Amino acid sequence: MGHDRGTPPSDWPGLEMVDMTKLTDDIYFGWLAKETNPTFWHWCKALEGVPEDKKVHDGCWVAAGTSAHTLVSREPLHLEPSLLWRCCGLHGWVRDGQWINA
Repeated sequence: MGHDRGTPPSDWPGLEMVDMTKLTDDIYFGWLAKETNPTFWHWCKALEGVPEDKKVHDGCWVAAGTSAHTLVSREPLHLEPSLLWRCCGLHGWVRDGQWINA
C-alpha cells in the first residue's frame, strides 16, 4: 500500500493499478483495468503535517483521474490538457513521458 512517499498506492480497493510509472519523486501514474486513460498519484506536501486520523488514507498520496483528458500517446505518455491538484496547487503537463511544471 502507499503509506510512505517511496511507495505510491497500487492496490487500494477499487484502485488496483498496473504498470505504475514514476514521473518525479512525487508523481506516479498507473492504469486501471477498465480505463483508457491513466490515474495519477501525487505525494501532497500540504498533507504532511495532517494527523493520520484526519486523512482519508494513510500517507499523503492523492489520486487524480484523467477520464476527461485526451490521451495523445500512451508510449511515451502524452496527456492534454494539464493536470492540477487543488489540494496544494501542483500543476503541470505530461508530454513525451515527462512531467513539465506549469
